[in-house]
Amino acid sequence: MAFSSLSYCNTCGAANQERAVQCLVCGVPLLAPVQEMLLKQRYRVLGLVGQGGFGVVYKAEDTQFGNRLVAVKAINLGVLTAQQAVEATDAFNREVLLLSGLTHPHLPRIYDHFTDREYWYLVIDFIEGETLEQYLEQAPNGHLPQKEILDIGMQLCDVLDYLHTREPPIIFRDLKPANVMRTADGHLYLIDFGIARHFKPGQARDTMVLGSPGYAAPEQYGRAQTTPRADIYSLGVLLYQLLTGNNPAETPFRFALSPLQSQSVPDRFLSLILRMVEVDANERPASIAAVRPELEQISAISRPMGTVLSSYRGHSRLILGVAWSPDGTRIVSGASDGTVHLWDVATAHNMLIWRHPSKFYAWTCALAWSPDGAYIACGSDDRTVRVWQVEASEVVAMKHCCIYRGHANWINAVAWSPDGTHIASGSDDKTVQVWQMEDAAIEYQSGICRGYSHWVAALAWSPDGNYIASGGNDATIQIWNVVEKKRVLMYHGHSWGVNALSWSPDSRRIASCSWDDIVRVWDVTTGNTLFTYDGHINEVKALSWSPDGTRIASAGKDKTVQVWDAAAGDLLFTYHGHSSWVYAVAWSPDGTRIASAGNDKTVQVWQAI
Repeated sequence: MAFSSLSYCNTCGAANQERAVQCLVCGVPLLAPVQEMLLKQRYRVLGLVGQGGFGVVYKAEDTQFGNRLVAVKAINLGVLTAQQAVEATDAFNREVLLLSGLTHPHLPRIYDHFTDREYWYLVIDFIEGETLEQYLEQAPNGHLPQKEILDIGMQLCDVLDYLHTREPPIIFRDLKPANVMRTADGHLYLIDFGIARHFKPGQARDTMVLGSPGYAAPEQYGRAQTTPRADIYSLGVLLYQLLTGNNPAETPFRFALSPLQSQSVPDRFLSLILRMVEVDANERPASIAAVRPELEQISAISRPMGTVLSSYRGHSRLILGVAWSPDGTRIVSGASDGTVHLWDVATAHNMLIWRHPSKFYAWTCALAWSPDGAYIACGSDDRTVRVWQVEASEVVAMKHCCIYRGHANWINAVAWSPDGTHIASGSDDKTVQVWQMEDAAIEYQSGICRGYSHWVAALAWSPDGNYIASGGNDATIQIWNVVEKKRVLMYHGHSWGVNALSWSPDSRRIASCSWDDIVRVWDVTTGNTLFTYDGHINEVKALSWSPDGTRIASAGKDKTVQVWDAAAGDLLFTYHGHSSWVYAVAWSPDGTRIASAGNDKTVQVWQAI
């Protein structure tokens, strides 16, 4: 739990400034020595740091755990009325029950709970800081900068989504600035689970009316059972308050537009907040998971293009492939160090590492995430394509599904069909092979495309699912009809081997890059070159079309990633973050970020708009 730098009077409980000598209310000296208190023969009390309706909170040391600092919440049942005792007992038991089974970076951990003749005690994390309410009181004009508010919103979305996706879902029901703790570096903790509850399908309404006026959703007043959308309402209220400085308890359920407009809140942000605080729960966003990306995209607009958002440095050798999860939260990357790494985009925190079972320096040449996010395909120099099922529960895991062994040489490229039913793979054996998993375990070959005189280095499935484009070291690009399993077009524009290619989202154009330092954009139907891009001064190794089809990112041995207009070929931005050759580049699914990687052993995620 986090606390402010206030000092509480042991006599009357009034809050005083930390350096106050005597209580401003009752006049009792505040700095009088306090007799040492040792709870449960273990927790040495250092001082009183908080006082509420049902008890007090102490700062203490855990003498059995290296004097670790903890917060001890003590409830004195002896001074409560019968009704208060019932309420305090329910709140205490609820908090113990819920926190005991939860682990999340934005939640305090519970270490212990016990009783004596007079008190019930709960021992949790002690985190130095202050409530968001106290932090807001110190802010100029009573409100915070939009950038900071967006960060607060995204942090709270993360923890609320965690709660809402438990089984059964946990609804917090009391989200407000006083129940959010902030450390000095801006990290937030959600506290006080006294009225949180499990969602019970089929229940008509809550058994009790609980919540904080102004922040509680209308359905918390006995109109219906609260669902996770009640927390969406409260988060919308909190964001409104942080933006305007207005206390929602003074005007419950009423949110004027003028304070938001006076703060120049972007229309998209304003619209999101107003949807979150809709009286009708069905008119709010469907889930907190739907709110998070909206906040992220609003935040992205305010960041300069090229801003580094995260860097992953877990690989020990050249990185050859990167692929985004369809929801844009994770990246899988592969390198010539014989490993595949799955990691969190926002934090660059590694979730797991797969190591080749027999080759220490196996080259992971190609990676692709299935459209539904359930599988990852990986092609390497051991002549196989491995497929894993991605299991995301408490701990992310990759469960091995199958190995495709149809190629006679190493694999350079893999791609999923848009419907996720087939995989295409290209190899040094001069073939493109199309195959599928049957029952997520059995490899089934459905077609082989032959026609190259040298190895196949790149391939991509058309967004409409009807064709595959492949590029080879013989400097040709070939288009294959997937159903008829035959070549329908061959393009001879490059003077050297093709390294990568990408379809436009509308399936009408293809961009390709080569050892000849050139990127070409050509018409799929005729094979005619529409224009060439020659902004690179060395071999172009990778390219990717933005999800909206307006831009292309290309990268190569000149250590740059260049973003340019896909219609006119005009250079829009050059990213210089890498210290060596860039071998892989990929747009995030929402088009706001680019991941690039290469010979400097880093994957860098940066702002793309």
